[in-house]
Amino acid sequence: MAAEDHLLAIAREIEALEKRFVSSSVAGAYLKAEDAADYRRLAVEAKTILDVELGPLNNFSSGLLLAANGIGGSEGPSKANVVGTRKVIEGAVNHIRRRPGLAEGQVPAGKPPFVAPSRLAELRALPKTKWDFARLVRLCEELNVAHANGCFMAAAMLVRGVTDHVPPIFSCKNFAEVANNYSGAQSFRGSMKHLDGSLRNIADAHLHVHIRRTEILPTEAQVPFQADLDVLLAEIVRLNK
Repeated sequence: MAAEDHLLAIAREIEALEKRFVSSSVAGAYLKAEDAADYRRLAVEAKTILDVELGPLNNFSSGLLLAANGIGGSEGPSKANVVGTRKVIEGAVNHIRRRPGLAEGQVPAGKPPFVAPSRLAELRALPKTKWDFARLVRLCEELNVAHANGCFMAAAMLVRGVTDHVPPIFSCKNFAEVANNYSGAQSFRGSMKHLDGSLRNIADAHLHVHIRRTEILPTEAQVPFQADLDVLLAEIVRLNK
């Protein structure tokens, strides 16, 4: 079943909940506890589908959160919350169907994350002994979000941030020392020199260039550092297991 079919099924379930509000002279119209719980579940399911289909920072997921702003309240969602949530989901379905270049019913392949989920899982599982890896993990998570949403300047800056962050793990003062002096395999040093050279130049251009009369924005082709970054992260995992 395509993503829009799942979303439409959720919208129909939410529409059914709109008819289940109970009137009260004290509390006004409200959903019973079980129905309110179903609404929360459906809203979360819809947001999860939208995040996967359109990326974590898409407008419809954000709109869904705004429409469902009573989702966590002690009094439960209002009818306006429920109707608004359904309308956002229906709008998301319309958007998915209007996207160019897709055959009818075809779901686009998701863009592979910049940092593989399996590598992120390994980093999260590292013991906190000499080093605290929380910032490194967060840099990688934000890198995946930036990459998924076409934020290529941010992606270059975040990869640069990773390379600036990790040299002490290799007993080095900066990443140039990692690239040139770390006693790893020759293939590892080659990847690190690529990161230290090409990446540094590209990231510096986006970080430090002054405003100009005309600009050309980067494309994804400027940040093809997934493989080299994975080599770096793999070595960090190996050293700290």
